[in-house]
Amino acid sequence: MDGFSYSVIASSLHDRASVDRITEPLRRQLDSLGGEVADVDESLDPARPHVVVVATGGTEQAVLDLVHRRRADVPWEPVVLLAHPLHNSLPASIESLARLRIDGVRGRIVQVTDLAADAAALAETIADLHALFAMRGSRLGLVGEPSEWLVASVPDVDHLRERWGIELVDVDIGGTIGRTREVGVAEAQPVAVRFTTKGAPTEDTVAAAALHPALVATIEDADVDAVAVRCFDFITELSTSGCVALAELNDTGVVAGCEGDVASTVAMMLVRALFDQPSWIANPARIDTADNSLILAHCTVAPSMVDDLELHTHFESGLGIGLRGTFAPGPVTLLRLGGTSLERHWFAEAEIVGTGSSPDLCRTQVRLQVADDRPVGRLLDDPLGNHLVMVQGHHGDRLEDWWRMAFGDQ
Repeated sequence: MDGFSYSVIASSLHDRASVDRITEPLRRQLDSLGGEVADVDESLDPARPHVVVVATGGTEQAVLDLVHRRRADVPWEPVVLLAHPLHNSLPASIESLARLRIDGVRGRIVQVTDLAADAAALAETIADLHALFAMRGSRLGLVGEPSEWLVASVPDVDHLRERWGIELVDVDIGGTIGRTREVGVAEAQPVAVRFTTKGAPTEDTVAAAALHPALVATIEDADVDAVAVRCFDFITELSTSGCVALAELNDTGVVAGCEGDVASTVAMMLVRALFDQPSWIANPARIDTADNSLILAHCTVAPSMVDDLELHTHFESGLGIGLRGTFAPGPVTLLRLGGTSLERHWFAEAEIVGTGSSPDLCRTQVRLQVADDRPVGRLLDDPLGNHLVMVQGHHGDRLEDWWRMAFGDQ
């Protein structure tokens, strides 16, 4: 996404030279982040985020006027007010946001008292806005119907569009299956080689890799940004699995969810938009409420997330290629969305404390110690659905802050 715009609002009691002097460091920082100053009265691009620099006190009504004009074009955009410690900027920001919230407008104040210290928070806020705009402008391709067992993981299409701005696009999986049958060895070979750890790719690996160019063509033809794929149809129709193809897509920046799970795919899209990282969709195989830990397992994983990638068969079917990778110990964050419009969420920070190789679970297995303030018992008492999404690093606070900014609720 190309940049963002910002307006500088100052009281008429303050001369222009003083306003320019006190806001120059902040404007310079905004410019370095891709910002472009916009006159208070000019039309603002609805496709780009906008933030407001509250330069002085006495600007509350001007802030409200600008925000309400902006909301005529972008009614879902949260208000971001940038305050500094001089000329009553912060009091005006607080008063303005208090009134905007009375009016039902979401927003946050970013207080910049020291640019060196506060630069990261400022950059993070701009990135949060970009992520929101990216999510709201996205198209999610549902390649085949969701798997029959995902009875709680498919939100209402209209509600999803209204809350998230995501367009759910039905894509006939038959086209992907037909394309896969036409993919030659040479076209499938690069992905097959990447996923082969020893020797030359086997016929099974090439067959699984052939799904990748077929899905890429499907994504291009449907003009979608991400896909949730009814991957078990590949097993019944092609005698191979989608594990390799989905892993390659996720590792190269295209979000691809398993089993037609829309809720988890949206969570994966959020991870990609906020952190530009791949994520892992997995089944909770065991939840231990006594020590607040759980075990996750699944047969596909982005190779960049794991060490020692091994090729096995797909667990349930014994066909195709399933992936077993070893996660290194370290911090991760878990996500689960739920509800008819994905209005509910569960975010939890955790630590990877072990891996597994049980023959009775999906191939990649990991044991997680979850933070004490996120009891795993909630997954049993008030579940939002099966799959969890895992991303490397601790991002719980950032995700909660983004959620409050985007939706205004906890």
